[in-house]
Amino acid sequence: MPKFIRKNLDGIEYVHITTHGIAEEFIYEKTNEKKEIRKLILENQEKFNINVIAHCIMDNHLHLIIKFKETKDLSNYMHQINTSYAIYYNKRHNRQGYVYKGRFHSQIIKNENHLRNAIIYIHNNPVKAGICNKADEYEFNSYTNFWKENEEINIFTSKKQYEEMHYRKDVQLEYLSDFEKVSNEDARLVFIEYLDKEHITIDELKENKEKLYEICDILKNKYKVSYRDLESITEIGREKIRRILIKNEKV
Repeated sequence: MPKFIRKNLDGIEYVHITTHGIAEEFIYEKTNEKKEIRKLILENQEKFNINVIAHCIMDNHLHLIIKFKETKDLSNYMHQINTSYAIYYNKRHNRQGYVYKGRFHSQIIKNENHLRNAIIYIHNNPVKAGICNKADEYEFNSYTNFWKENEEINIFTSKKQYEEMHYRKDVQLEYLSDFEKVSNEDARLVFIEYLDKEHITIDELKENKEKLYEICDILKNKYKVSYRDLESITEIGREKIRRILIKNEKV
């Protein structure tokens, strides 16, 4: 499971989790499938000592904002729900093999403003996708229950503010920008995890152009890491990285 950079928000930690179906497959497309993953999300909270304060389940991915104290609890929780759902999904569709696109992605929530914008962003995912006009029209997000179940978080001054902020496009765009970019520390962890997953050292990576392109493409295009920071993270010259990326883009 991914490692986490530990940060505190008033003594409580929050993280934004996303999971995607393999090859962007619609693993939550049917209503019963959405109900099943939501059941797993909610019923395993107490067992692993975490609290899912917000969620949104789309056809091919989901978002969770989780309050947690121990990283191991969070990792064990995600392992439990993903494994249980994969078994359910494979049995339902009479298939075998992987259900998820790699491990889950995580983003540390940095402060109250970041947390507030993250909640608004995930509640509005179905609006952005054109599924509905307002967040409260979508059955499989936490918009309706959030206000009454999380009053102690106290990041919205009133219910009116909570509702009004969900209509502000500047809030959603601000968070989208934050979400697409990661710190160098987080990007370095993505890089280390890739090496672990591929059972490859940095020296071996330097000689393997296919895998070097793969991880640099992920860091550059998915996580918006600059060439300078790529050089620092991978210990490979930025010009070599740039040539490999440009060459493969032309193929």
